[in-house]
Amino acid sequence: MSSQHIVGQAYNAVVTGLAIISGAIFGLMAVFIGADVLMRNVTGAGLAWVIELMEYAIYVATVFAAPWVLREGAHVSVDIITSTLPRGAARWVGVVAALLGSVICFIVFYYSALATWRAFERGSLVYKSFTVPEWLVTFFVPFGMFFMVIEFLLLVKARLGRNAVTDSR
Repeated sequence: MSSQHIVGQAYNAVVTGLAIISGAIFGLMAVFIGADVLMRNVTGAGLAWVIELMEYAIYVATVFAAPWVLREGAHVSVDIITSTLPRGAARWVGVVAALLGSVICFIVFYYSALATWRAFERGSLVYKSFTVPEWLVTFFVPFGMFFMVIEFLLLVKARLGRNAVTDSR
């Protein structure tokens, strides 16, 4: 087994694992929101920390799921133009779109990593129901964008690797 194959399998396992964690987070969100509603209706006072925790949870779950959703093609896609193009042209539009997606995600990765590093250096804190280091909150953006860059580049590779003969209408 080649080291490239092992790295690919490990990467796929990480992306799948992040998607599973995301699903678990969404499930826990339902439990905590339900508990908060129940407490409000029974005791008249909810769990004050639940809303803030859900803000962080939806953010982390979305970042964790995004690479897997892109890989599976389970995201929203507007294909009104590409569906009318010949397959070869639609394929190249897809390649350009995936390249553009990788560039945009890299730019977001770069600047969010800088912002996260600066927050770490400053030791800045986020004061809400919880007091947490700002870098801990912002860390998830570059983390997720790193995987998104890879997924977009894998999408480019897949679209370029298709047989040109089968792509003509």
